[in-house]
Amino acid sequence: METLPTEKEAFAWLLGEDLELGVEEPKIAAAINEQLTHMELNSLDIDSIRRIRDIAIRHNPEKIIEVGGGIGRLSAWLLDAFSSRSSLPEYTIVEAGNKFAAIILRLTQRFDASDWTHVSGMRFQELAGLCNAWLISNKALLNSTSLEATNSPVAIPADLIIIDVGEEEQVECITDALPLLSKNGLLLTIEPNVPFEGASDEEANLFQLWMDLIRDVQEKYRIGFVPLKISTLVAFMPK
Repeated sequence: METLPTEKEAFAWLLGEDLELGVEEPKIAAAINEQLTHMELNSLDIDSIRRIRDIAIRHNPEKIIEVGGGIGRLSAWLLDAFSSRSSLPEYTIVEAGNKFAAIILRLTQRFDASDWTHVSGMRFQELAGLCNAWLISNKALLNSTSLEATNSPVAIPADLIIIDVGEEEQVECITDALPLLSKNGLLLTIEPNVPFEGASDEEANLFQLWMDLIRDVQEKYRIGFVPLKISTLVAFMPK
C-alpha cells in the first residue's frame, strides 16, 4: 500500500515547479514587460511570476485576490493561464493607483474576462477592513450549509492571495490579508531583501517587521520558502 504524503510533503509539492505549463512568457505579458521598461517601472522577476502561475494552477483556487496589480504583468500571466480552463475563478485585482487600475481593467477586457474578474482601485488596507467586517457579520451564514452569504466587498474567503506592494507596505498588507484566507487558502509574496551593512534605519526596520511577522504567525500558519534565481517566494497557509 502506498503511503500518503505528509502535510510537509504535500505543501512542498504545491509550491513546486510545473514544467508542463511551459516557460515562455505569454505574448500580452511580454508586451506589458516592454511597456514597463519604457516607463522605467519594475515588476516581479519572471521566475517568480512563472512559479506563482504554476502554484496558482496547481492549487486551483475558486477565489483569487491579487494585491498590487501595477500595469498587469502578473495579471496577464494568470489571466492567460485561467482563461483556457473550463472552471473559472472569481479573480479580484487590487491596484490603488487609478491610472494603473484603468490599464488593468482594459487588460481583463482583452482576455474577455469581465464576467469573472473585478478590478478595485481602493487601497488594500481599506478594502481588507471592509472584508474583515463582512466576514465577522456573516460568520453564521458562511458556516451554514443551507444559507448563503451575499454582498461581500470582494470574493472571500479567498483561496489564493498574492501580495506585491513593495516592502514599505508589505507586512501591513499581509497582516490584513491573512484573515481573509479560506481554510485551505494560500498567500504568496516575495521575501524582502536582507539589509546589508550600511543599510538605512528604515530598511533595517522594515526587515525587522518582516521577521516579527514570521515569528508571530508561525504557530497558526504553515510557512514555506521557495528559493528562486533572483528572489525567494514565501507561502503562508493556515494550519
